[in-house]
Amino acid sequence: MKAPNMTVRAHSSSILKDLSLKTHPLFTAPSHSSLLPSTKLLKQTHAKLLRNGEIHDSLTAGKLIADVATSHYSNLPYAFRLLSHPHFPLNTFAWNSLIRGFADGPIPENSVYVYRRMLAGGFAPNNYTYTFLLKASAFLAEPRLGLSLHANIISRGLDGLDPYIQTSLISFYAALVSVDTAQQLFDESSMRDVTAWNALIKGYLASGQYMKVIRLFQVMQDRCNVCADEVTMLSVASACAHLGTLDVGKWIHTYIGKNKLRMTLNLGTALINMYAKCGDIESAIALFWKMEEKDMRTWSVMISAFSLHGLAKEAFDLFMNMQRVGIDPDSVTITALLSACSHRGLVKEGRIILCRMSTVYNIEPTIEHYGCIVDLLGRAGHLDEALDLIRKMSLKPDVVLWGSLLVACRVHRNIEMGKVVADEILELDPCNAGALVFLSNLHAAYGNWDRVQEVRDKMKEQRINKPPGSSLIELNGVIHEFLSGDKSHSQVDSIYMMLDEIGRLARRKGHKTAMDGFPFDIDDEDKEVCVSQHSEKLAVAFGLINTRPGSVIRVIKNLRICSDCHEIMKHVSEAFERTVVVRDCNRFHQFSKGSCSCVDYW
Repeated sequence: MKAPNMTVRAHSSSILKDLSLKTHPLFTAPSHSSLLPSTKLLKQTHAKLLRNGEIHDSLTAGKLIADVATSHYSNLPYAFRLLSHPHFPLNTFAWNSLIRGFADGPIPENSVYVYRRMLAGGFAPNNYTYTFLLKASAFLAEPRLGLSLHANIISRGLDGLDPYIQTSLISFYAALVSVDTAQQLFDESSMRDVTAWNALIKGYLASGQYMKVIRLFQVMQDRCNVCADEVTMLSVASACAHLGTLDVGKWIHTYIGKNKLRMTLNLGTALINMYAKCGDIESAIALFWKMEEKDMRTWSVMISAFSLHGLAKEAFDLFMNMQRVGIDPDSVTITALLSACSHRGLVKEGRIILCRMSTVYNIEPTIEHYGCIVDLLGRAGHLDEALDLIRKMSLKPDVVLWGSLLVACRVHRNIEMGKVVADEILELDPCNAGALVFLSNLHAAYGNWDRVQEVRDKMKEQRINKPPGSSLIELNGVIHEFLSGDKSHSQVDSIYMMLDEIGRLARRKGHKTAMDGFPFDIDDEDKEVCVSQHSEKLAVAFGLINTRPGSVIRVIKNLRICSDCHEIMKHVSEAFERTVVVRDCNRFHQFSKGSCSCVDYW
């Protein structure tokens, strides 16, 4: 196999020479009284081997090095001193043990220094050596180092011969270089065990290619005699959660039981998260209470699930129950609780939680916590209080924090504050699309067309665009994606006919198209056409055509649902006697019998 980038050969020597052994405060030699029990035992073993002369046997000495290096990272200097002793018998196993210890420790770059010492001493690395070094390069997020190591592997003729090296290379390329290159290495490998599959699947997951994760898992099941393990299922469950693919998620849960995989704490928590984010809160609740073991993360995920579905009372009840069983909340738990307050407008409760964070829960507020409070105050119309909080907090506000307030200014039509906030955002991020569009519309509202053109020219020059509206709907395990105004689907004629029918039924009920948030220089007819073809409307129309009467329609949208689509979903749920579940970028909306679970507060 050829290295994906053969220019690494030129860099390999300089990269490997630049490193020297580094120290860390945690490596300070402990006093004899504070030695770990394992350290005391290892020192006793060392003394015994010295007394009886067995220390001169290379296998015995190698085993001692391995035990010391892998016992605890604080013992790594001890292992290094042993290995550096001039009379200590050395072998590749001993060097690998120390490389492994440093690769897993707080200073992984030291593993590369040890590797250099190993080469200088005339010892030949083997497949295990490079597995640990590639792991260290991934921890260091240093792609040049990994590329250099790959060049070393090729020059020593170890490429394509060992599954451990192949898996490590796939994992390295997927994490730091290119998942496409990782796929190429995977395809060219003849040794694809579950670890290799997991490395590639995790690479696609990390790059946000969630459909690839699911497809790769399906290929793994259909074409290969490889049984998935817990790592596989955690990755696929996470992909399902991002995509909202409930049918695939249920199949994953069934697969776990059918193949008798142990329902570990991590796996159970991942499935709860998956069910909640796919809109099936009932299954999430059932699985949560079925789990015999729950840690703080499990409780936090369930509280977050209630929050996402707008079930603030249930979130608070679970929070109290969590403390009653002796589990203290962490920062993530508090974020979930504050988010629940925001979705229900519980301003008083949110203020109390913020005050209690440091005094009662011993948690210092982070920028995420302040973001939840600003969002809560902004949604409730307390814009001055939200701005005052941002000005007074000790942390430097970021774009996300200001963005929450900008959305509130737009919703509550506070133009003056909105301009101030937009300027703050552009100070931090001059290319922020949301702030620029807000200013463009603001100038248009006052007829300042020169300023409007100025803003739009800047966006055009910088190639700044608002992210397009996109909605996903799952049908028989297949994901269908729609963009606003999309006419690429094979059922486009039927979809638009259904869209017309939805519009006709809505108008009979007195619906008038809401066209807030559009540039002022676009005429009303064009605005109405654009709104009528929003991606979530197209997805729901597709769902009505292709699903049984009475079945639930579930849609995942990448942006916040607009007020017109929100009203149309109510009409669809009533006219077609369907439950429509829409997950937008903030929360779930469950439409049934003409009303929404958010009670029109979102």
